[in-house]
Amino acid sequence: MARVLVSLVTHDESRDTERLLPTLFAQTYRDFELVAVDNRSEDGTRASLAAAKKLAPVPMEIVASRENLGFTGGHNVGIGKAVERGAEWVLVLNADVVLAPDYLETLLADALRPGREWVGAMTGKILRADGPDLVPSTVVDTAGIRMTRSGRHFDVGAGEPDTGRWDRPAEIFGVSGCVALYRVAALEDVKISTGWFDDDFFVYREDVDLAWRLRGRGWAARCLPAAVAWHRRRNLPERRRVMSVLANLHSVKNRFLLRVNNAGSDHLRATFPLTFARDVVVVGSCLTTERTSLEALRWLARNRVRLLAKRREILGRRTVSDRALLRWFGPDPGGARIPDLDA
Repeated sequence: MARVLVSLVTHDESRDTERLLPTLFAQTYRDFELVAVDNRSEDGTRASLAAAKKLAPVPMEIVASRENLGFTGGHNVGIGKAVERGAEWVLVLNADVVLAPDYLETLLADALRPGREWVGAMTGKILRADGPDLVPSTVVDTAGIRMTRSGRHFDVGAGEPDTGRWDRPAEIFGVSGCVALYRVAALEDVKISTGWFDDDFFVYREDVDLAWRLRGRGWAARCLPAAVAWHRRRNLPERRRVMSVLANLHSVKNRFLLRVNNAGSDHLRATFPLTFARDVVVVGSCLTTERTSLEALRWLARNRVRLLAKRREILGRRTVSDRALLRWFGPDPGGARIPDLDA
């Protein structure tokens, strides 16, 4: 079987970490090592990690960062160690997840079948976990990422009761980064100047950007629902007004950064009417009801030269055309309704 490195990033998540790690250590597939990157936690997370390391049944390394590197920077540290150590796969984890015992084994058994060499990313069926104790529910959190022509993205099945609708293995646009298995060779193939995950994102939508870059280089993604995990979804569109200022700022910045990075000229022309309509709503909200997110637009303007150079880097290496990729971009759910800003 393949060698796996698990990359876990934490930030003030002691309680979550103590719920996750026993489910990780109980995996039926055992040929993995764990790298836990702590983003300068102040709540006892590092102590929780240190205690877990003493009892860990697999090799475990703790990287204590002196600064908050974000989701992207933290996992780029973990992925870098996977590359250095010759791992074939890297399992990217949020702290606010719990895993079924066969999660990793089920994904790898499918990934290693003949003909799967083109699969760069995999996920299971991720259900919602509730409350601070991550109590498993029977509500779907994500069965993959779905894109729309208005520039939005959604988690497949999100919020639906788990009635079996998403129980068939399927090829999907990409995988949610909360609990994602990536082929290291695929990550190396799409690495850019700002990392495997683009560090300009810091947090939010970085998994969508990576999915788009993987698709642009011909890598596929699969959802295998027989592998099950649970994830506490903290930020949703309907909760936007109670999200932190920093979270909303990154959300606005990154919705534009996604297109700057990945949308070629054919994509921009084909989607312009719908994306322009949403852009008007977003910019209008930044100017009126969410003025704290104006800094996102200023950041994009200040960094435009560097961002355009990165865009040329990404699009210049693409092997799949905009027109071929557009088949993954469908209509918004609910028709033309434009709700609050995306989370």
